[in-house]
Amino acid sequence: MRHRLIAALFCLCCSTATHAGFEDGMAAYEKGNYAAAYTEFLQAAQQGNIHAQGKLGGLYLYGAGVAKDYIQAYAWLDLAAGQGDTAAAKFRDAVADQLSITQMREAAVLAEDYYDKYVLPFKD
Repeated sequence: MRHRLIAALFCLCCSTATHAGFEDGMAAYEKGNYAAAYTEFLQAAQQGNIHAQGKLGGLYLYGAGVAKDYIQAYAWLDLAAGQGDTAAAKFRDAVADQLSITQMREAAVLAEDYYDKYVLPFKD
């Protein structure tokens, strides 16, 4: 019972922090400060924020605040899409059309690694 309470408190704290990071990222994004948006989205995405994962994929897709990288874009968009973000799924599929077979394999492996790190630990 004690472990569940501690886990619930941890999730609540992480949820608040990831929400704040995402909101800060959106504020920076809306001001055109894509480098700051990237930093905030990355932090929130690594703490399991689905929306930040999708936005991070978009930044990689367009090279906004970070170097354009279709493999990274696919991996982050795939995380968000796999958790129900339909917009991320559409962008992921568009990115997949730009990747060679080798790049697609690399992106899939990266997405799986990110899933293990940034999704599984935050699942209920």
